[in-house]
Amino acid sequence: MEKKLIFIFLIFSVTVFSKTNNILISQGLKDNIQKTLYSSFNNVEGSYETIPLSEVKKILDENKATLIDVRNPDEIQKTGIIKGAKNIPLPELENRLNELDKDSPYITFCAVGGRSKKAAAILSDNGFKKIYNASEGMTTWPYPEMLEKK
Repeated sequence: MEKKLIFIFLIFSVTVFSKTNNILISQGLKDNIQKTLYSSFNNVEGSYETIPLSEVKKILDENKATLIDVRNPDEIQKTGIIKGAKNIPLPELENRLNELDKDSPYITFCAVGGRSKKAAAILSDNGFKKIYNASEGMTTWPYPEMLEKK
């Protein structure tokens, strides 16, 4: 709550000062402050990096992260799962965080990209240090050789 009040004060200050032209604040700084404020209230962003599927493949090929597939089991039955991925459906993630190491890197992944973004925010909010979010998901996964049926 204290963080939110600080962000509100910052937004207010930036707005007031920039309108009175007493100080110059770049549009980028204003945008970053507004994004942070929005994120703190809506809890959909965190400290993670969104990456394209080509980068997901590269990181997995180099064994530099574990992929967490947050799709439901019925989705995985239909399309398969990426080899080596850990399936933790999004509704179960917060209750299963103890299965993960906060210091290890993870890539969040789903069908399209929406649930993986929420999963990345959950990990970030719970102290995980290195998180990637796949910008897209299984519906556009272009590497069939990396799939296995469950």
